[in-house]
Amino acid sequence: MAKRKKGKVVKMTTPESYIRQRARTLPIHECLINPEWEEHGIANVIVSRKHTNGNLTAGFYLVDLKCLGVKDVQYFFNIYPFEYKNLLEMRGETHRLEKVDYTLAHNIIYAGIEFAEDYGFKPHKDFSVAKFILEEDSDNIELIDITCGENGMPFYMRGPLESDMDTARILAQLEKTAGRGNYGFVDQLSEEEWDDDWDDEGDDTFDEEDLDDDDYSVDDMWDDDPFDIELDFNEKDVQNSSTFEFKIQMKDISNPPVWRRLTVPSYFSFYHFHYVIQVAFGWTDSHLYQFSENGFDSEKVITTIYEDADVGDVQQTEAKEVLLSDIFKEESQEYTYIYDFGDSWEHQIILEKVVPEVTRMPVLLDGEGACPPEDCGGVGGYELLKKIMADKSHPEYKEFKQWLGMISHEEWDTEAFDAEETQDELNEVFSR
Repeated sequence: MAKRKKGKVVKMTTPESYIRQRARTLPIHECLINPEWEEHGIANVIVSRKHTNGNLTAGFYLVDLKCLGVKDVQYFFNIYPFEYKNLLEMRGETHRLEKVDYTLAHNIIYAGIEFAEDYGFKPHKDFSVAKFILEEDSDNIELIDITCGENGMPFYMRGPLESDMDTARILAQLEKTAGRGNYGFVDQLSEEEWDDDWDDEGDDTFDEEDLDDDDYSVDDMWDDDPFDIELDFNEKDVQNSSTFEFKIQMKDISNPPVWRRLTVPSYFSFYHFHYVIQVAFGWTDSHLYQFSENGFDSEKVITTIYEDADVGDVQQTEAKEVLLSDIFKEESQEYTYIYDFGDSWEHQIILEKVVPEVTRMPVLLDGEGACPPEDCGGVGGYELLKKIMADKSHPEYKEFKQWLGMISHEEWDTEAFDAEETQDELNEVFSR
């Protein structure tokens, strides 16, 4: 498909684009690691590169060498040296850091990845960018033998930020890939410690007073504007457009079903459509996505393409280069949107009407049902969550409630959906 010619638009290179394309051309500044990494099997690896202006681009990699591989990643682009120093000081409160040569840092990270992938665990999603702060994993890097696992087997140590659902998914994966009796497990978060964190008074409620001044609320985790998207359109496409009315419904979810009905300009690309769906349902754009005709069985998909991503035999088309009008041709046509390839949230898209009018904004017409929480384990995990949250006497009720970030008298409402608020969010994202 030929790419449409647009009026000249000057765009700033994004940090992610720069890191992918040019970070490896910058000289290594330093590599740091916690000295007890071999003893504990947890490595905090920091690799920084220096720009010609003296600023630094750095990757922070939390590597679980015993089981999960690269379980957390942060990257910082073109930051001032004092900002980098402050980041190190924050981490130095809990981990002393020592300098190592790059070869060791590289081997630790990739040994962890290779060991984890043998058992079906992929690196943290942000590694798709942060890996370009590292050298390419090739024969040019001297191989160092790094011990992984324990006695040759994976050994899962539950971390303080891993919920019961996270732990259950990890153990189920180990049962599947390693087999019963072929892995170890220890829960580092004792019930006593959990109760102390859960409530200062030792009762079964979680109150706002239990939060220290330094604690973060759930809202603090997200930026005020998480969807900072490109809104440059070809005016010819706009003038020749119509408006599509879609019904989009999450598959395999009922009691209640979760669906939205919207109108969307036909000149929107699938990149824009992705964000329409994210806002309309209440997702947070924290995972990968794809559009396709037959879901996971499709040979061709529309998505955001990342360099060096392993997609097998699937043919990918860049979402920014495909307009809705390129795919949707007639009413009743169906398509599939999948968000988060781990939880695998499938959305059925039906083109209900084609309205011969030019519009500039997506409009929410109707909807039903609360969006499931991110990372709750897919349809099965959500059904379990709903069951537990409907029963205050359930032994896991308070753990799930805290995981959801709920306080005091809040309850999980499966029917919570505010159409007016959702439209306001659509307006905020798409009216700039």
